[in-house]
Amino acid sequence: MLREFAVVDGRERDFEKVFGWDGIWSELLRQSPGYIGSALRMELGFDSGRCYKVFDFWRAHEEFEGFRRDRQQEIERFNLLLAAEGLVKRETVLGSFYQDDSDWDEGTGLVSA
Repeated sequence: MLREFAVVDGRERDFEKVFGWDGIWSELLRQSPGYIGSALRMELGFDSGRCYKVFDFWRAHEEFEGFRRDRQQEIERFNLLLAAEGLVKRETVLGSFYQDDSDWDEGTGLVSA
């Protein structure tokens, strides 16, 4: 899954701690055997400056959906915590991609959801 976040000015370090490799979000995702890893990238946006892209990599769509179903309460608690901390101005889901061994994707290793 690929999401873009507009972060509240001055809260960038806090956001990076939450969504970094050893942050709360990655810790939650690591509870699923279908989770491959995450990446966090800061970019300059068009509107007011910095934005962050969070890439969460999964082996298959079914494993991601199973995680969402099985960990729904924990995800909701995480979202409430994130809102209470006031780190994010805006979140946009940009897409979902999954690693696949099929030839459908012509060797890129990714398929769209």
